Amino acid sequence: MKILVPTDYSETADNALLYALNLCKMYGGEILVLHSYKLSIHALKNSTNTLETAELDRTLDAFEHFKKKVVKMRLLAENNDLRDVDMKFILEQGELVQNVQDVISKEAIDLVVMGTTGKSGFDNKIFGSITSAVIKNVTVPVLSIPHLCKFEGIDAVGFTTLYDVEEAALLKNFTPLAKEHQIDIYCIHVNKGKQNKSDEEIELWKSVFQKEPVFFIEKLGNKVFKSIVETLDEHSIDVVSCITRNKSFIDRLFEGSVAEKLSYHKRVPLLTFHENYINKTL
Repeated sequence: MKILVPTDYSETADNALLYALNLCKMYGGEILVLHSYKLSIHALKNSTNTLETAELDRTLDAFEHFKKKVVKMRLLAENNDLRDVDMKFILEQGELVQNVQDVISKEAIDLVVMGTTGKSGFDNKIFGSITSAVIKNVTVPVLSIPHLCKFEGIDAVGFTTLYDVEEAALLKNFTPLAKEHQIDIYCIHVNKGKQNKSDEEIELWKSVFQKEPVFFIEKLGNKVFKSIVETLDEHSIDVVSCITRNKSFIDRLFEGSVAEKLSYHKRVPLLTFHENYINKTL
């Protein structure tokens, strides 16, 4: 497994790196750490040097800063007994989302792990604008790590479902991994009273996973978000996952304005799957 970890050198990014390192240590894999920097247009306009010289100076400054941060990130791994995990460091000029897409393509990345606060975060949202943009624009799975989240192993994964064919295909691909590592999968469905599937269709969907470590949680009511949050508590879920088309859930799950009531859930990572990624599994 190849994991890409974009970093802005913030504490939140370091926390996401630690989570990714622990994932690799437990399940195997290697990490590529990416830092993107931009050339300051304002600085270039006010430079007494030529444009080319100013760009070179900015690149050299970014590189020198990057080298110092690499030392600190390696030390972070060593201090947490994670020195044996392979890490590669990449410095790229340009927009982060585009650079992430390029690295995914060049390096055959399997998973992107990002922090959800930091320099790019909003005052009252854990979901930062950059992480949100990455989720929308890359086709590999993205694991968003809240600032307060600490890796303590993965024993239970929540999977929000509408009992669609695409979701079944995704789940079938991941159940072997769940069985190998003794991870329980909780399929969470909230029935708002208007089902798009018949009872027969739902039972057929469930029957595919009779011999797998998959459990079904049915909630009845109009408050989808509240029902899902209750399930996270009831079953001590370590990671909650969904397909990106479920945008309202993504936007609301980590909304800081819900205040202290959701402080625990600010510690639950969110694993998102892009619809195009799902289509490739069919």
